Amino acid sequence: MEPIEQHTWFTRSGKAMAALGRVIADFELPERLSLPHNRPVLMAGNHRSLLDLPATMAIFTKFGISSHIMVKQAFMEAPVGGNYLTSIGCIPTSRDLREQAEADAIEALKAGHIVSMMPEGRLVKPRDWVDGVGPGRPGVSRIAIAADAVVVPVGFLNTEKAWPHGAGPKLTLKRPKVHLRIGPAIEMESTDHQVNADRVMQAIADLLADR
Repeated sequence: MEPIEQHTWFTRSGKAMAALGRVIADFELPERLSLPHNRPVLMAGNHRSLLDLPATMAIFTKFGISSHIMVKQAFMEAPVGGNYLTSIGCIPTSRDLREQAEADAIEALKAGHIVSMMPEGRLVKPRDWVDGVGPGRPGVSRIAIAADAVVVPVGFLNTEKAWPHGAGPKLTLKRPKVHLRIGPAIEMESTDHQVNADRVMQAIADLLADR
C-alpha cells in the first residue's frame, strides 16, 4: 500500500487521537492486519458512534498505515475538528457531494492508497440495527468496482456505550470494552450495487456476532 501524502501527520496525530479515545474506552484491537498487496483496498466499517474515528485511528497507528477516510462534509466544516480532518487527508462526502466524493475515493484507490468509509452513510441508532448494523448504501460497491478494489470489512462493537448517539462521551471509572474486528477481503461479484452493499454489511454483522 502507498502511504497517503499526509502520512507522517496522519500517524503522529492519530496516536494522540487514539490515546484520547482510550480515556473513555478500552480498545481491543486485532493482533494482526493482513491486507492484499496486489489490489486496491477499500475498508468498510459500521458506524455507531463518534468514537468510531478514534478507534479507526487506533487501528491504523498500531500497524503504521494511513488512509483517506471518507467523512461527512458537515464534520469537516465544523469549527472544532474540521481543520484536523482536512489535515489528515479525509474526503468530504454528502448527498450533494456524492459524485465528487466517489471520484476522489476512486482516484485515491487507483493511486495505491487505502480508502476507508462507513457504507451506512450515517450514525445508526440501536433501534435501526439489524444484526448490529444498519442498511448499507450502494456507494461502497460503485467505488470498489470502478477502482477494481476489494472491500475489507471492519466491525466496531460497543463504541456507542462509550460515546452514545446524540450525547457526549461518557467518563467512567470502568471503561467499556470496545472490540474492533477486521475480516477477509471481499470481491464485489454482482452487477447490482445494492446486492454488493448488502453483502458487505452482512460480513460486518458476522464480525460483530463472532466477537
